[in-house]
Amino acid sequence: MHSDLIKIVSALLTSFVLTYMFIPSIIKVANIKHLFDTPGGRKSHVQVTPTLGGIGIFGGFMISLCLFSQFYPGNGLRYILAALCFTFMLGAKDDIVELVASKKFIGQIFAASIVVILGDIRLTSLYGMFGISYIHDVFSIVLSIVTIIFIINAFNIIDGINLLAGSISIVMSLAFGAWFYYYGFFDYAILAAAMSGAVFAFLKYNYTPAKIFMGDSGSLSIGLMSAILAIQFIEKNEMILLSGKSEGFEIVAAPAMAIAVLIIPVYDTLRVFTLRIINKKSPFMADRNHIHHRLIDLGLTHIQATFVLIGTNLFFIAIAYFLQGWGNLYLILTEFLLATVLTYVLFAIPLKRNNDTQKISHKKVNLKLETKAG
Repeated sequence: MHSDLIKIVSALLTSFVLTYMFIPSIIKVANIKHLFDTPGGRKSHVQVTPTLGGIGIFGGFMISLCLFSQFYPGNGLRYILAALCFTFMLGAKDDIVELVASKKFIGQIFAASIVVILGDIRLTSLYGMFGISYIHDVFSIVLSIVTIIFIINAFNIIDGINLLAGSISIVMSLAFGAWFYYYGFFDYAILAAAMSGAVFAFLKYNYTPAKIFMGDSGSLSIGLMSAILAIQFIEKNEMILLSGKSEGFEIVAAPAMAIAVLIIPVYDTLRVFTLRIINKKSPFMADRNHIHHRLIDLGLTHIQATFVLIGTNLFFIAIAYFLQGWGNLYLILTEFLLATVLTYVLFAIPLKRNNDTQKISHKKVNLKLETKAG
């Protein structure tokens, strides 16, 4: 186990160092080629910013994973990497030449199918919820593909302010990675460590004022990895429970815990999709109705809003751990009820900014754009 811990730490440090080294060159190339995200509309930044941070994250992660992981039949890593490469290229193309939503969706189905059908990484049990334990293979495949696509898009949606998507992914990867290490699933612990190291290095350049955004190449890739880690956590936890080897750090409500770890992207995405459908709008139509946008509108900075949401994320993880005796169904309902109450309170707080302030903000955006153009 000592040598495995060294590999895990090495994977984290290697991905961190490589990503830290890659991103300045990526920023330089993006500036030369004018590959920018332009401010305006619902966006929270006020200056043109490169959007190819996902390239640095992907590069650092992939090299580190290939150096320290073992690829053998049964662990599914080769299919994970195949799906990740495809998702990364899909996102990178969208960062450079905007893709039609339908093409992105088809691409996500293809990537998820690689993981679920070829890699056999899928949800096979509902842990007794609704009286169902093991589920039929066809339903298992459909449920798993839908879950992966949902989480991919959830991370893409919360990537709306500096640091947020990256910070949430680090919480997720460290939480799942610690569990994988504790129970000896070292391949996935290395995967989680490599991911957290790469994203942590990226955050240095995404700190306000951001020098670069992760773009779709980053958010879609992180979303895919988050979905895979969550599914494997749920599946392998059941294997541990059935074996009777769950000692000390026991999780008896793994689905509820997985939702708690991913509560920020999962709940916010479900919430905005529901509101858009109620208002007879496309669920994929962008707006400023997200929780992170509300925090910004209330006067918080990007880093303050991110810390609030990270603190909330950790709070939900603690709630799920200490109340796991309630069972998955009641605990999941409690998580969503609590999230709904907190969101209601947040949106009940009156905005401090008035129309004049917003006009001044738009003038600043225009001035920065004119300066860049000049």
